[in-house]
Amino acid sequence: MHDIELLAPAGSFETALAAFQAGADAVYLGLDAFSARAEAVNLTPAQLRDLLAWAHPQDRKVYVTFNTVIDDADLPAAIERLAILDELRPDGLIVQDLGVARLVRTHFPALQLHASTQLVAHNLEGVLALKELGFTRVVLARELSLEEIRTITRRCGTEIEVFVHGALCYSLSGLCLFSAMEKNRSGNRGKCAYCCRLPYTNADGAKTLPFSMRDLRLDDCLDALKDAGVASLKIEGRMKSPLYVASVTSHYRQLLDGVPVTTTRADLETVFSRRTTSLYIHGTPDDPIDPTSLGHLGTPVGTVKRLTKDREGRSWLRFHTNRALERHDGLQFAVTGGKPFGFGIAEMRLALSRKPVFDVRAGSDIEVRVPDDRLADMPPLAGATVYCSASNEVKRRFPVPSFRPSEVVAGTPVDLTVTLAPDGISVSAATGTTGILPVEAATSAALPRAQHPERTAAAVEKAFARMGGTDWSLRNLTLIDPDHLFAPASLLNDLRRELVERLDAARDATRAQKIAAARSVIAPYQGEHACRGLPEAARSVIAPYREGRACRGLPVHAVLKQRLDQPIPADATRYNEIVLAIGHRSGRDAEAALAPFAGLPLRLALPVFTHERDVNALRTSVKHLVRTGFTRWEASDLATLRILRQAGVLDITADWTLYAFNRAAIAQLIDLGVTRAVASPENTQENLEFLATCPLPVECLEQQSTPLFISLTQPAADCTGGDFTVFPLDGLWITTRKVPRRFTPPANAPRRLDLSWDA
Repeated sequence: MHDIELLAPAGSFETALAAFQAGADAVYLGLDAFSARAEAVNLTPAQLRDLLAWAHPQDRKVYVTFNTVIDDADLPAAIERLAILDELRPDGLIVQDLGVARLVRTHFPALQLHASTQLVAHNLEGVLALKELGFTRVVLARELSLEEIRTITRRCGTEIEVFVHGALCYSLSGLCLFSAMEKNRSGNRGKCAYCCRLPYTNADGAKTLPFSMRDLRLDDCLDALKDAGVASLKIEGRMKSPLYVASVTSHYRQLLDGVPVTTTRADLETVFSRRTTSLYIHGTPDDPIDPTSLGHLGTPVGTVKRLTKDREGRSWLRFHTNRALERHDGLQFAVTGGKPFGFGIAEMRLALSRKPVFDVRAGSDIEVRVPDDRLADMPPLAGATVYCSASNEVKRRFPVPSFRPSEVVAGTPVDLTVTLAPDGISVSAATGTTGILPVEAATSAALPRAQHPERTAAAVEKAFARMGGTDWSLRNLTLIDPDHLFAPASLLNDLRRELVERLDAARDATRAQKIAAARSVIAPYQGEHACRGLPEAARSVIAPYREGRACRGLPVHAVLKQRLDQPIPADATRYNEIVLAIGHRSGRDAEAALAPFAGLPLRLALPVFTHERDVNALRTSVKHLVRTGFTRWEASDLATLRILRQAGVLDITADWTLYAFNRAAIAQLIDLGVTRAVASPENTQENLEFLATCPLPVECLEQQSTPLFISLTQPAADCTGGDFTVFPLDGLWITTRKVPRRFTPPANAPRRLDLSWDA
């Protein structure tokens, strides 16, 4: 491994090999479930086993993404998958769901926890909170500056991973609900519909691309990131091709190694080329949105001079190319106000020549024939920029690696002790895997003395090494043969097969025990009256809600949430509690703004995003307000939850942004001192029914202007002509529907009217 890790994406087995071949120190990938790129090819557990067997002898690492939120009904399947991963032992597990993290820490501690960027770690407090939960690495939010990254990395005491290249989400990762709410495809479950890439109507009725982000490119910041102490540089792209991953990885590998860069930016642009940005790495935004183009264009190579026709009536485009080209390369032409027009080079010649050529050098004046089937669609191209959108020369540099399972020794290593005795053969296997005791097998047979005893050890090892196609591999073999006996190959092979069956059975039994243990721990958090699983301190605060005690004669507990700058509603007294979002006001300013609400049952809510530079001010505000008598608070993320606990607050609710979807996540929030939670608006009705019966009271929304995008970035254009509205709020840009959403809470569930996201 190098002094700083270069981490590449792998949407398939072939892509993982391509990344390693191009110089990646590690890859990250998903299996066929619980991955935030559910539509990637992904890997099977058997393929993961092979890849680990290939990577580890070469000092390369493989991380597995388990980075989705999980409904309670899916928790048993998640536990089963965690048990399999526990056996395979990838080098890290990238997690979003707090319940999954708790299960791993409690029941599968050999798995190293990496905090997904979906957990929205954007300041030191958030990273420290994740470290306290057992995470050994944190993937920071993409929106941070170099100074913020440096501050966090040097003070957190855990590994920090940052994105340096690839596609960007408009919304803060983990806080995008657009796809879930508008397309019924949850980005938090790996099924994003990429709504930020869609056109929207502005006030004039025109279509715009206000949210379409440029691609991140930090290839000129690598030394600064290394100096900041970053452990891993991450390339985005699990939906990308092996060619994309290999070329980008090669580019960054050469830059990190300080060798001549042969894979240039222009080469990368022939593979995939959105316009690029450094985002917030230098503090101020670097033109992060491209409102005019989508998708791949290519690298510019020239400008169209003219369109000509030859004697046969064929059309040719003439231009001067600054890049070497060859037949079958792809060309595209930027057209003002329209989609790019393009085709592959089928015929090419030097200008003023009728002789076709296969390739041309950079600096040549050339003519490229326009295919007859594209003529009808061809817009005016005189003066248009010519882009090379596919380069065969670049493709040849990065052939897709081949792989044969026989090339690696896959499977869990076992140490065997084989004993030859006059009346038979016995074998004992030790795996070193937690919970699997030594496994034994034996066969009875009269063994004669060996005519060539010097060959016995090799014959025995050959027989037991044939574990290909199983989940096991031979690591060490000890032969005990005091009488120098002969062991027939047929007996050895039969004994090996029996041993494998017993190893499988022992492994399955151990796995079943771990699964049962994990399920038994979360069982107390299931059912309507399961408070016996709660700590005593939590029960005392929760009891009034769990027992159905309601104020002012209301049938269920009712909560109103709003901002301090919104007027007090006329029916404020009908609510059991009013939650007030105080934003980043100073403690004294917030105290003054709270005066009109005196006498109402109040809870104060902290913001969902706080820059590192503002954390100390937020902490000071909390301490001031706690001293003045405000004892009930609401956390929006792990950072604010940590700040509240450090301030001695005992009554803390968790807003929906902490994603309490399952009983394991509920248990984790209880462990952290949370006394009530709010259900995410993207919950299914079935999951809401579960949340309504779990021991921690969970408020279900009945109305909310659900924030579809929560972003640091201002949209590039007005998009208020359609169904949506965008407005600034406490340093963020919020996108919602113009009409608030109505929800149907389960009967008797605590419910919340949330006005805090209203424009």
